[in-house]
Amino acid sequence: MTPDATLCARNNALWCDAVCRAHGLPGEFVGGLWLNRQPVPRFYSNAITLSPKDPAGQRAWVEHLLTRRARFSVKDSFAALDLSGLGFDVLFEATWLWLDTVRRTFWSASHLLEGEEGGKKVRRTQESATHRELVWSVVNDAAGLARWEAAWAGLQPGQVVPGRERIFRRGLLREPGVALLAGARDGQVVAVAAANQTGEVVGLSNVFAPAAEAAGCWAGAVAFAAALFPGRPLVGYERGDDLTLAQAVGFVPVGPLRVWAR
Repeated sequence: MTPDATLCARNNALWCDAVCRAHGLPGEFVGGLWLNRQPVPRFYSNAITLSPKDPAGQRAWVEHLLTRRARFSVKDSFAALDLSGLGFDVLFEATWLWLDTVRRTFWSASHLLEGEEGGKKVRRTQESATHRELVWSVVNDAAGLARWEAAWAGLQPGQVVPGRERIFRRGLLREPGVALLAGARDGQVVAVAAANQTGEVVGLSNVFAPAAEAAGCWAGAVAFAAALFPGRPLVGYERGDDLTLAQAVGFVPVGPLRVWAR
């Protein structure tokens, strides 16, 4: 674990809080963690630790949550808690990541082509010879958000996520520092990512594309985010194949994390 992991954890907690606020379910920052006493959107935790210090105090807050709900998850941002005695199991382990975009300036510029489309500036990612370029832009309206979430969910063109199952609500489009990135080809969104600036870092999360597009998606999302937020490190966490892809575009590990679920 490095001090950079603390910035990663806080950035992630602020992203989760933004997602919850868009549902009208804001959390709070108390006792070295972010906490949400209310039902949170699917795939999101009710608690995220913000420091490796005071695990006993953080565990006490988890016990407090147990008085309000029986089932929830905790993002143990520094793999410092043991919640097995409270009925939790490890859902997964992952790695915090850091990318110094200042050192990637030339790479980003060489992989993007600026242009205009539909009256707005867009950026195109240069991909391999077997894939035509993706056109990257920032989602700015409800229709675009629906297409973004459908692609994120892996749906077929023309399908949409039912309203009651939506995780990403319109309020996110009004969040300062939040940008939902869409990579399109022939007008169809095929790759997505979310960026959120907090202080001097920018979180990159929810990076998704079909397997055949995954490498190009990561390259394009990183290059586009670096251009949108110049000079700021990109941070996030990944595991499995996405961890491999993130490291291939320059991210380096800065610490472990663990998600506990009950």
